[in-house]
Amino acid sequence: MPTPSPALEGVVTGGSALLWYALATLLYLENQAEEPWDPDYPSERPFFLLAYTAGASLLLTWGLRSLPAGRTGLLGRILDRVTRIRAAAVAVIWAALVVAAIVT
Repeated sequence: MPTPSPALEGVVTGGSALLWYALATLLYLENQAEEPWDPDYPSERPFFLLAYTAGASLLLTWGLRSLPAGRTGLLGRILDRVTRIRAAAVAVIWAALVVAAIVT
């Protein structure tokens, strides 16, 4: 199974992290407003956690790939698996968010 290129990995994971951070910020601002006519919004904390985790894992993977052992050998194979797992997790999270948006 081919490993996604670093550029594609950065666009997908980094873009998702930025969008999740923006969503968390919007939820935070809406929850701080506390207007009487506002509906109850979900907590922003899970979205902040999701954004920070995705961003940190992307930076950590890029940092480890910059090492000579990160391109080949055992570390390279582990990083390839991490990249695939992260791509699958991003796809599942986006699918769940779309389903949740449609249902609610």
